[in-house]
Amino acid sequence: MYRNSWKLASLAVAVGVVLGTAVPASAGSVDVESVGRQWVSMGPNAGGGDLAFTRAKPSRLYVLTVTGRNVYRTDDRGKTWLAPVVLDLPAAAGRQIAADPRDPNLVYVAAAPQGGERGFVLRSRDGGRSFQSVFETPGGFTSVVVSRSGQAVFVAGDEGVYLSTDRGAHWKLLAGSPKGVRQLGLDDRDLYIGTGAGVHIIENATSKPEKARKLAVDLAVDSLSVGERVVVAAGIFSGAVLSTDRGRTWRAVSGSWGKKDAVPYIGVGPSGDVQVQTIEGSPDGSGAKNLWVSKDLGRTWKAKPAFDKVDVYSEVGSFPDRPDVQVVAASAGIFTTRDSVDFQRIGVPDTSVNALAVAGSALLAGTPTGSYRSTAPLGRELGAGYQDWGWTGKIPHTVGNTVNALETLPGKGNDVLRARNAYCPGECFFIEKSGDNGRTWSGLASFPGNSHSVVADPKDPSRVYTGAYLAPALYVSTDGATSFTPLHDTELSGVNGLAIDPTRPSGVWIADVSGLYLSTGADLPLAKAFDGRVEAVAVDPKNPSHVVAVGQGLLKVSYDAGKSFADGVGLPEVFYTSVVFSRDGALYAGSRDYYVAGTGVLRSTDGGKSWKVLPNQPADHEVRSVLVSPDGAWLFAGTMASGVHRLALR
Repeated sequence: MYRNSWKLASLAVAVGVVLGTAVPASAGSVDVESVGRQWVSMGPNAGGGDLAFTRAKPSRLYVLTVTGRNVYRTDDRGKTWLAPVVLDLPAAAGRQIAADPRDPNLVYVAAAPQGGERGFVLRSRDGGRSFQSVFETPGGFTSVVVSRSGQAVFVAGDEGVYLSTDRGAHWKLLAGSPKGVRQLGLDDRDLYIGTGAGVHIIENATSKPEKARKLAVDLAVDSLSVGERVVVAAGIFSGAVLSTDRGRTWRAVSGSWGKKDAVPYIGVGPSGDVQVQTIEGSPDGSGAKNLWVSKDLGRTWKAKPAFDKVDVYSEVGSFPDRPDVQVVAASAGIFTTRDSVDFQRIGVPDTSVNALAVAGSALLAGTPTGSYRSTAPLGRELGAGYQDWGWTGKIPHTVGNTVNALETLPGKGNDVLRARNAYCPGECFFIEKSGDNGRTWSGLASFPGNSHSVVADPKDPSRVYTGAYLAPALYVSTDGATSFTPLHDTELSGVNGLAIDPTRPSGVWIADVSGLYLSTGADLPLAKAFDGRVEAVAVDPKNPSHVVAVGQGLLKVSYDAGKSFADGVGLPEVFYTSVVFSRDGALYAGSRDYYVAGTGVLRSTDGGKSWKVLPNQPADHEVRSVLVSPDGAWLFAGTMASGVHRLALR
């Protein structure tokens, strides 16, 4: 194993949901209520994480995502990824994952509190299909490593280092081990321990552990990696050090970069090369970035263009039977490379999907790193690599590139609009247009605040509306989104969603944080249908008097063009995020755990009067967006942290 930086997960996490299938859905027609119907994880591959390989099954890789929320598994070196197991821990987050080298189905996760009171060691005996807690402490755990025999398992965190010699059944605190552990590194016998004050060692850790001893390293360790001939450690703002004699002596790692440059990553590659990433200091944070590789234990260095391709590394490893191919975990995904110059992205489909749209033969997904495009989700047959969408060989912009709304222009062939949140330098958003089904985009207009909504009038595609969330307002364009005029900017509190009202000239429904509104023109006051936090609104394409709105603990339906609304029946008290009509008149609504636990996707077959939770759900029950394909064949769910999932409707 080649371990690296101590990672701070940012979201609460979860355990115990069954791992889904990566096999393409059946092309046969099956009742949507059938228990046998399964969701398929579709991608896009846009997330990184912590890596765990096992010699017992060389083609297998486990990934604990950066959020600490999901565990993914591939058995074919990243060609396909099984749907994630979503960890279910109260106020805790997974921080590191390790697999047994002799039992490919035995996996451990170290979890630390995230606003809670306890951390956990989780263990899976079924290849990551389910996890159970086998140890917990108030301080929690930041790192876990397994010995080459699999017999010794070490976990560490605030309270020190714990050892299990029976594969996680029992644990003991190693006497004298340092507290506040950030990272562990293990060779064939010795355990290296990185803390906020330096590096410690426990010699003979896998047989007869000696008392922990402080080494001559005085830096706050953010990265720690152990190879066959070298141990390296670094602090982001305190430099890097290297030892070639099992930690007895150390020397500073230096090269052509500046002495004051930040070092976000240092590691030992599978072939024994030492890799360092540096960022030049600058007041605006835009300093030059580079990856440096040394094949002679730090004596000489060669610059590599990895930053342009994958951004900041978090770990480097390899499939056990392919040591010449590096597997890199980075901010834009999981990649393979032979030379740190050319990269192939292999996973994982771990990203938030805020919006979905179909453009021609492609599905578009709006995410925090832009919009992704793929023709695979609309096809019956799913070939190798179908979970990777539109990788161009370069990283997407990760700041100021959140896409929260997509709209295919009716009758315009390949034209699509999107709302992209950015910084100008304050909060702002752009309305952008694509004339090639979402392959490329050009800017049309910009506004203050941010946006979750853009919609075009199906009877007049040149008439386009967008709503602002921060700096609340509704804007209209009558020239195809080239220019916009504000309609309302005082009555609204924050626009979440829009829908055209075909029953009224210039009519548009506005889902706002303060209620559902109807606008019929700039010179007319807004009409408020009801109070409450409304997230989305949809109008029945076959009956324009049929309106459905969803939001915080509410799902309401009208059959008289909004003159009156009634509550749906059989609804869990959850946060509803999205709603869509299908070709056969059925309704689908998504939910997430905004205030209480989400239940996934619900369905109504009576126009929204009554609802049922679908018997099968995406692996991630936190659903942000739902969409039915134009031909009615597929239901898509964009999840909070697991990409797009697909369910066959016929």
